[in-house]
Amino acid sequence: MKNNRGFTLVELSVVLFLLGLILWIAAPRFATLGEPGRDSVFRAMAMGSETAYDLALFEKRESRLVLDPEEGTYQFRGTEDKDAPGAKPLGSRLKITGIRIDGADRPLDLVTEIRYLPGGRVSAARIFIRDSGDEGKPTDWTLRINPFDGSVDVLEGTVVQDA
Repeated sequence: MKNNRGFTLVELSVVLFLLGLILWIAAPRFATLGEPGRDSVFRAMAMGSETAYDLALFEKRESRLVLDPEEGTYQFRGTEDKDAPGAKPLGSRLKITGIRIDGADRPLDLVTEIRYLPGGRVSAARIFIRDSGDEGKPTDWTLRINPFDGSVDVLEGTVVQDA
C-alpha cells in the first residue's frame, strides 16, 4: 500500500468549481461595497438641506446646494466657504434624471444651484433620481425640497406636481 498524499484531479476540479461559483455570486456585491447607498445619500441630502435652511434663517447666511448631474455629485456650500468640503458622489447606482426649480426644468448638462437665501427663503425644488437597483429593476425617486422649512420629502416615482 502506497501512502499517496495529495488530491485527485476530480477533487481539485470540484473545489475550483465551487470557488468559481462563490466568486460569481459574491463579486457583484463586492463591487458596490465602498459606495454610498440610496438611503444614506437621501438622508445626507435631507440633513444638508435642513442645515442650509437653518443657516439662512437664523444666521442670515446664504448657502447653496450644488448639483452636477453629469458628474453625479452634490455639495452644500456657503457663499463665504473657501475651504468647503468637496462634492459628494451619488454613487454608480444613482443618477439625476431631472431638476425642477420653481416649476422650471433645468438642463442636465449644466451645474445647478439651489439657493437658500438669508431670512429662510428657498425655492421650491424637485430632484428626480433613478436608482438602477440591485436586481436590475430601476426605480425612480423624487426629492422635494419644501420652501417653508427646507425639509426634504422622499417620494417614490417621478412626482412632478402634488395632488
